[in-house]
Amino acid sequence: MKIRSIKAHLVRVPVTRIAAFAKRKMTHMFSTIVEVETDNGILGLGEARGDFCAKIINEKFSPLLKGQSVYDFHNLKDLCLAKSPFDYGYPEYPLELNAFAGLEIALWDIIGKETGQTLYNLLGGAARERALFGAYAYTVDPDEGLSNKKIAQTMAEIAATSIKETGAGLFEFKVGLHSTSCEIQIVKEIRNSLGPDIEIAVDANMGFSVDQARRFLEGTKDCNLCNIEEPVAGLGAIAKIREITGVPVSTHCIDLDALSSESSIDSVVSDPSLLGGISNLNNFISSVNALKKRFWLRARWELGIGWAAMCHIGINRVEIDRPSQALINWVEDDLILGDTWLVRKGGVRPPDKPGLGVELDRKALEKYKLE
Repeated sequence: MKIRSIKAHLVRVPVTRIAAFAKRKMTHMFSTIVEVETDNGILGLGEARGDFCAKIINEKFSPLLKGQSVYDFHNLKDLCLAKSPFDYGYPEYPLELNAFAGLEIALWDIIGKETGQTLYNLLGGAARERALFGAYAYTVDPDEGLSNKKIAQTMAEIAATSIKETGAGLFEFKVGLHSTSCEIQIVKEIRNSLGPDIEIAVDANMGFSVDQARRFLEGTKDCNLCNIEEPVAGLGAIAKIREITGVPVSTHCIDLDALSSESSIDSVVSDPSLLGGISNLNNFISSVNALKKRFWLRARWELGIGWAAMCHIGINRVEIDRPSQALINWVEDDLILGDTWLVRKGGVRPPDKPGLGVELDRKALEKYKLE
């Protein structure tokens, strides 16, 4: 079975609510939808993050891969990425790796459809009843002009509603944008709203200084935060926060050499795009586990195709025993036919359909596609 054609489409989709975090905010997300067709007519779907992947796939990868075997992942990767990196000085390599990830997901989808197997069965089967996901939220946009008290109350309402809708046992949200005293007030209000049994985690996107992170974590000590993600810039500084406060910390860093030298960092959070596809991600999860660190999946504003891949990975990998991040309810349209795979009862179980189990909504694609 050989590749007949490859097409990549850049889309821009509004978010359902302004996403405010770490001195920034988003009103739209960009993603690249990938279609790979084989010589026997099977269509595979993939998705890559950002607004840079479509050009790479259409102009560089597509001419190289036409006529190549779908099954020869190593050869396909070498054809696309062989010229980089020679060393650490090639900035284009991470961009091309992100682009290849979207294409590789489509290849897995093709193989699943050709063999009649779900993606998670291709990967080795289900390790649990459903892929575990928490309820996830961005913080209040400062431009709304709310008082600290009202911000805290609003976030507590979002937390309670999110937990009720998802059935999740964990609520995770953004911090590092408001004053430290306001962030402390938010956590306390959320804890009061959720009670003692729901876990609370925060994601700072390196928005704190070391002193701010220390004061924030000391101020929320009685709220029993289960994790803070990247509270400050730098792995050494993140490890220092862990040592000072005792609160578990996580990072998006994928440099295994760097991670192996920071034993105080508890967990790593990543996704197929950042690693270059599902195959690389699976190897990375095993390596992280060997370092005695936990792993869960990062939400990076997936649409329905990328989200489906996350759900299959989450149900397959036994190491992902902590709820991963989910942002599928934050996008206006997932570009998939049928109902969105929303988190319910604390997770998602992909349907028993071949490959990813999703079909592209072409009307939605045309609506959100950018030329």
